[in-house]
Amino acid sequence: MNKFIVPMIVVLAFVIAACASAQGDWADRVSMSGYLQFRYDGGDRLPTTQDEFEDFSLRRAFFNLAASAGDRTNVVLTLASFDRLEDVAALGYTSDDLIIYNLFVDYNINDQWSARFGQVPTYFGLEAWQQSCDRLALERAMILEGDWGANNASGFYFLGPSDRGLWLKRAGEENQPDIYLGVYNGQGRASDVDSSKNYSVDLKWEREWGIAGLSWFDGALTGPAGKNSRHAVDAYVKFIRSPWDVQAEWADGRMFGSDRDGWYIQVAKVREDKTWIPYLKYEEFSSDGAGGLDYDAIRAGVAWQLDDNNEVTLEVADVDYTPAGGATQEAVKFGLSWQVGF
Repeated sequence: MNKFIVPMIVVLAFVIAACASAQGDWADRVSMSGYLQFRYDGGDRLPTTQDEFEDFSLRRAFFNLAASAGDRTNVVLTLASFDRLEDVAALGYTSDDLIIYNLFVDYNINDQWSARFGQVPTYFGLEAWQQSCDRLALERAMILEGDWGANNASGFYFLGPSDRGLWLKRAGEENQPDIYLGVYNGQGRASDVDSSKNYSVDLKWEREWGIAGLSWFDGALTGPAGKNSRHAVDAYVKFIRSPWDVQAEWADGRMFGSDRDGWYIQVAKVREDKTWIPYLKYEEFSSDGAGGLDYDAIRAGVAWQLDDNNEVTLEVADVDYTPAGGATQEAVKFGLSWQVGF
């Protein structure tokens, strides 16, 4: 069946349910939101599948539907499309497919415990789960998302942040963190191919000055070449004190038979009397083995909020890319993004 058909059937079911009960309380129980990102990328070309020729693209499109099914239960559906592949072909996705990105039930067990079951976005680290519409830099750090088509350059969540499983949350009290415990396939938005599972623990502190967190997961990713160990740890902090917004993150682990680690720091200046936000981001990434590489980039950009629904971002990046046993290649890249939210 065409991948376009199934999401449309699900959307149609939501719409019919909402329209059929428009006179009742169901009309107040369904909410819709989303955003579109249009992009122009250019500059020097690097030998990676993530790196594109100069072109215009519909970088991302997200459509969210949330429905309340009672005092304790919510159902969330996210449909998405990408002009550039965010999965590997072996898992059955191709560019421009309209896919079910998230689909899960959120159940409040009591005032402290809740559960999410289904296809759920990860809680790992910060940028891995941070929505693209909220992130200043045009792309996530290499260590978290990376190059989807090259094993030596792929980050721990190159499949995207969603996976299929069960997560329990314990809400923190006073100085305690929120605790998330997960068990899931570890195959991204795909069914498992064996009985092994991935396990995760995430701790997140929310404070007046910002947020901080620690994350860990362990398991395997099974692809065309067989099962590969996949595990990582992550630590991050985001400090928000007007006019400064500073976030930093570090992750280390193993995937596709090689150790990999990376970090970044981002500094932004946010002023209430200005509609534009300048930012500077520096990141490093490395993986060992025969297909290893060293990568670093410095990105400078400005995000301009035209109004409540429109944001334009211009970013320039200076990138150094050193394949294992090869010479360092340097490139200057740029991107212009227009984001429309609704």
